[in-house]
Amino acid sequence: MSATVLESSGTTNMAYMSTVPITAPTPPRQGNVTEPQTTKTPTSHGTGISNVLPSYRLLYRGALSLPDSLLLLDGLTFAARLDSPSKQSTFHLLENPLALALESMRGRPTLRFMGNVNLRDIYMDESGGVEMDIHPSAVLSQIYFENLFCLMPFSAASTSKDVRAERSEIGIKVALGDSNGPETTEIVVFAQVVPSSEDRRTIRLCVGRITQRPAMPSVQKRGPRPDDPIPRKPPAFFIRDLKRTGSLGGGVAGRELKRMASSGNLGVVALKKQKLPNGNGILADLGSGVRLGAVDPEGDRVFKVPELPKQKANGKGKEGEKDVFGDVSEVQRAQVAAAKSVKGKQKADDDLDEGALEKAIKRATIEYLGRTKDPTNASKVIDKAHSEFKDLYGFIYRGVGFALRAKMRRCTVDSGLINRLIDMHALMYLGGHGGSADVLARP
Repeated sequence: MSATVLESSGTTNMAYMSTVPITAPTPPRQGNVTEPQTTKTPTSHGTGISNVLPSYRLLYRGALSLPDSLLLLDGLTFAARLDSPSKQSTFHLLENPLALALESMRGRPTLRFMGNVNLRDIYMDESGGVEMDIHPSAVLSQIYFENLFCLMPFSAASTSKDVRAERSEIGIKVALGDSNGPETTEIVVFAQVVPSSEDRRTIRLCVGRITQRPAMPSVQKRGPRPDDPIPRKPPAFFIRDLKRTGSLGGGVAGRELKRMASSGNLGVVALKKQKLPNGNGILADLGSGVRLGAVDPEGDRVFKVPELPKQKANGKGKEGEKDVFGDVSEVQRAQVAAAKSVKGKQKADDDLDEGALEKAIKRATIEYLGRTKDPTNASKVIDKAHSEFKDLYGFIYRGVGFALRAKMRRCTVDSGLINRLIDMHALMYLGGHGGSADVLARP
């Protein structure tokens, strides 16, 4: 197979046939070929700089079919670089997905040309070591790749594993199949400069397989082991000690505070407790034993721990709390009783007023119906023996009471207002005509 080398050459023979028949195998690939650095053209001539020739395996030989065109980029050969010509090195190709995909395309005359892509926008696997060669007679392919890779200088690609390697920023995307689904393998052909100590620079057409970007490794928590210490909750007294230490203050001032017994007299002026006429005031004595002593010449401050209040057990085993006004529980009980009595009295007055008003409405309704004649029979009055007395009484009583529900809570309701509302309700209900067809007969 011929080494793909870009060299500076003169005019290229443009007499090119549409197809180049390849009747003989491609000559063996030589190790490295150096040519002038300027505009470079693929050729099969070169001088080797090493006697050791690398070994390759032919994967696919054919052409690229251009979209919407009958022209072909033919004379292309894909080969995989082998570590050594031994049989064991050939077995490593079974673990190379790119080599297997290209070798499965044998027998197909062309591969699909998908267009140019930016190498920064894709992620490709270059571990296959697959390279592409151009036949010296394939003039159209030579011109196309010259215009693509030889007009602009290369820059260090960020996708390259070797930072020193210079490669092209764009590549050619090729599909190995007829469909565009996920089952079709897509490859990229890009140019990379071959490291050389001479002034002439050589590029190699490399092939990579487009894949998904690897997911970021997630940090998994280590599972518990039998020898791990069991997490325990700190005891309650330890937490209280920490809180007490923090409340005393931080730094040197907190450490200088000393704890002394209640009977100590190291510069502490103990104040006498004032006895109350009602007995020992336990609540009033709380905190009376805490005093900050005088500062000694050395600058030490003494802290005195307060004494717990003494509780005297009574017959039930508990002593009632007392203050300067007497027993606390008795005072609270008296306050609650007074509040309940005030609320109860107020509620009783409200209930009395509402009950008196309801009785007045009932009495006025019964008197009104007793002196009102039946519109259907003028010889009868609507008394308790009347067939519609209960219905009329209920509607009028509930309607008047509902109409005065808010007024009866604020002020006294006048009897004239009650009679006027009863008259209005009776006008609606008597006769069953809505008060428009009948005139009430009154005595």
